[in-house]
Amino acid sequence: MKNIPTTTETTVPTEKQAAIFELQHAGEFTDIENSAIVYVLRGWFGGLAGIPGAIQAGDDAWAFTTLFEHFTSLMPYPPNLRTPTQVKILAALKIKAQASQDAVDAVLGAKNNEDERMITETDAFVADLIKTL
Repeated sequence: MKNIPTTTETTVPTEKQAAIFELQHAGEFTDIENSAIVYVLRGWFGGLAGIPGAIQAGDDAWAFTTLFEHFTSLMPYPPNLRTPTQVKILAALKIKAQASQDAVDAVLGAKNNEDERMITETDAFVADLIKTL
């Protein structure tokens, strides 16, 4: 019978690496939250303008996008530490969040890229901050 190792080696990140992982992870779910706020506000303002269904679509975008954000915030970081089940759940939540955002665009009759602008800006700041560490 072969000797099969029963333990695996793990490397503990340094304090600096751990802090960078935390910052990158915060950036990951902040990107999602940026989308959530853009779409809920678009829905609410559409509702104030009298567009039927806008408030409901905005509320749905908020609900499903923040569900995606909150679950993401609980995930291990870096992403390669996530289990297959966690990855499957994240993918399903991302699809639902995107669909709810697309519904806001459909109700309002206009696509928006403000969340993408915010995400690009946030990601660049995180990357620049990491360079200073």
